[in-house]
Amino acid sequence: MKRLILLLVAFCFVIGVNAQEKTKVLCVGNSFTFVGDAHKKLEAISKSEGHPLKLKSALVGGYTFYRHLQDPKMIKCIESYDYEYDFVFLQNQSQVNALYARNPKQHKLAMTDAKNLVCRVRQYSPHATIFMEQTWSYSGHKYGTFGSFEEFDNQLRKGTQLFAKATKTLVSPIGDAFIIVRAERPDIVLYKDDNKHQNEYGSYLKACVNYLLMFHQPFSENTDCCELDAKKCKFLQEVAQRVVLGK
Repeated sequence: MKRLILLLVAFCFVIGVNAQEKTKVLCVGNSFTFVGDAHKKLEAISKSEGHPLKLKSALVGGYTFYRHLQDPKMIKCIESYDYEYDFVFLQNQSQVNALYARNPKQHKLAMTDAKNLVCRVRQYSPHATIFMEQTWSYSGHKYGTFGSFEEFDNQLRKGTQLFAKATKTLVSPIGDAFIIVRAERPDIVLYKDDNKHQNEYGSYLKACVNYLLMFHQPFSENTDCCELDAKKCKFLQEVAQRVVLGK
């Protein structure tokens, strides 16, 4: 009888481990997410830290929030009747947030699109924590028509904050992390050859920021580096912690 009880206890423990609740995440965006597989790196990092994810993504190159709202596949991701999302990351086309900050009247429809998208998410996941991603500036296309890294970053930050305030969401300060790495470790290249899109390290930095926003726990010694240079990844983790956790 004692042996049977021990077997039952062991069986229940195994079932409990296998049935570990996964954090449900939705990533909406474009090439500023899928290039370098930032969403998959987020999964790998979270899993290595003991927080497995159930992640869905709606990622189409060049898409704005408006174009996402017209896409049946994206709407299907949002309208998940199986479960509600715990966290949702919304990444706009790379210039839209900055363009809105520079001229809100001219780009007022961008705010309407942001509100409509957030409203759609909350309709099906009312308890989800939603983040507006503050993406990074880049030197390509004359710094996105803004003339310098500094001006582009300032407008991206301002526009993203305006979107977040109007939609009662939070900001994912990825762009601020890029600024620090560019200044302190120029040897860690974050961009592809087009001087616009993120490379594997830029994607890793983005994933680190978003991981910390969800779980608010410093990285461990065993955090997955996704087959990248471990020393560089440790620095990127530290930068993300500075930006998100203040340490």
